Amino acid sequence: MKVTQETQGSATLFIVDGQVDMHTSPELRGHLRQALGSQASPLVVDLASVGFIDSSGLATLIEALQAVGKYGGKLRLCGLRPDVRKLFDLAQLSTIFDLRDSRTDACCD
Repeated sequence: MKVTQETQGSATLFIVDGQVDMHTSPELRGHLRQALGSQASPLVVDLASVGFIDSSGLATLIEALQAVGKYGGKLRLCGLRPDVRKLFDLAQLSTIFDLRDSRTDACCD
């Protein structure tokens, strides 16, 4: 997995490429924690290049959502592939997360 961080307007964007699983989610968690520490908002996680995410990856995103909520920020996920979106739907996380179709939509307020 590779995580690239960019700034687009006021958004802090994380572009994730590869699988997010128990072996790689700690790396994603570390990137997100740095942004959360500076109370960045909105945080945008682009999952367009993620073909697989397991429960530890979901837990990482849930932790980030809880943390950003503590300071009144926003977390948005974008570009979910159909299989990943289906997992969010099955886990009933689609109603909890702010899911956007595109990076452009997610980075704009």
